[in-house]
Formats: sequence, structure tokens, C-alpha cells
Amino acid sequence: MNGKRILLIEDDQRLARSVVQFLEKQQFVVRHLADGIGVSQLLRNEVIDLVLCDIMLPGRDGFEIIEEVRREFTGPCLFLTASSDVPIQLKAFDAGADDFIVKPVHPDILLARIHACLRRNFPPTQKKSAIQIDNLRIDRSGRKAWVNDELIALSPGEFDLLWLLVSNPQQPLSREFLFINSLGRRYDGLDRTIDGRISRLRKKMERHASLLLTVRTVWGKGYMLAERL
Repeated sequence: MNGKRILLIEDDQRLARSVVQFLEKQQFVVRHLADGIGVSQLLRNEVIDLVLCDIMLPGRDGFEIIEEVRREFTGPCLFLTASSDVPIQLKAFDAGADDFIVKPVHPDILLARIHACLRRNFPPTQKKSAIQIDNLRIDRSGRKAWVNDELIALSPGEFDLLWLLVSNPQQPLSREFLFINSLGRRYDGLDRTIDGRISRLRKKMERHASLLLTVRTVWGKGYMLAERL
């Protein structure tokens, strides 16, 4: 489940920081909103795998927010709230929740519930050691890539990025995702390591005139493997 993206909607800033820090240590990418303002636009513009939402929020409550979320998002939604009342829990499930977690909750229990929801929505599949898309072939075990039968000379970092891209074709991958899954650290908003590696990877791919694919920059979303124009 490494690299999965969680949207946390929580107005308690101290709790939110604690949850974000914990989940990021578990290799999740976490986006945080203090309320539900802008949630629909965020879901349209970013890849989110799970929503974790409080109920008692300023302005609209969590029920209204999850109802809005469900118009854009089909993945798992969990409520994280201090209320343990049965009517509240039933209302939460009616609003579209997949699970209901009562605060305070032990971090390991929170993690287990998140993993359980993600497993239901992203069942495990056998990991592929080689992938071919059009005339690009990449072998993870040998850490090599070819265009037809011609080897692409890649650095270890460039290979890691290419593997992530071919594993998610036609899907924009954000800098946060690429940082966590290729460098093992969070994107700080300034580090240009990934941008530099993407630029070098793209140039090496484009040296092969017969290659049908390239790395495309998707404004505001990241990078993706796409057909060469």
C-alpha cells in the first residue's frame, strides 16, 4: 500500500499534524484540509485513494462533506470522530462511509482499519517483474529497459522512475508519489531531484526515434507515461 494517497479532513490542527506525521511514516502521501472547502475540486485534480473525515467540522459537518465527496469519489471513506452514538454511526454509513472510527484511537488500530479498507478496494495482485507497453519493454529483476531490442542506458534513479511510470500508464504521478516511492522521502516543495531525473529520462527515451512513448508533464498533477506526439 506504499504511496497510497489519503485525504484527511480534520479541523483539530494538533490532531491533524499527529495523524499526518504518523501516516507519512507509513509511506502514505497525505493531503490535509481543515474543512470541506474545495474538496470536489481537489478530488477532480488529484489522485486520492482514501478519505478520512471528521464529523464535527466548522461550516458543514462531515455527513454533508462525504455526500459531496461521493459525487466525485468511489474509493473508501472513513469517519474519524469523537462520537460513539449508534444513531450517528448509522447516519455515517447512510452518508456513504465504509468504516467508522471513534477517537481517541491507537495509531496501529487506525492504520489497520485504513489497510483493511484499501485491501477491499485494491486487492493484492501478483507483482510483475517485467512489463511491455507498445515497443518499450522493462525488466525489473534485471533493472534494464529496451526499445524493441535496443537497450536504453539508464541510471538506477532513472530506472526507478521509469518502472513507476510504466506501472501506472496514462495516470499522472505527483512529485509527492515519486519522491516517496523512488527516493523514500517526502517532497518538501523545493527539491528538484525528481524533475532533473525526469528530464534526463525523457531525453534518453527520445533519443530512440522508434519509441512510441514519452514522459509527459501534466500541469498541476505531475508526470505520466503517454504516447509520443
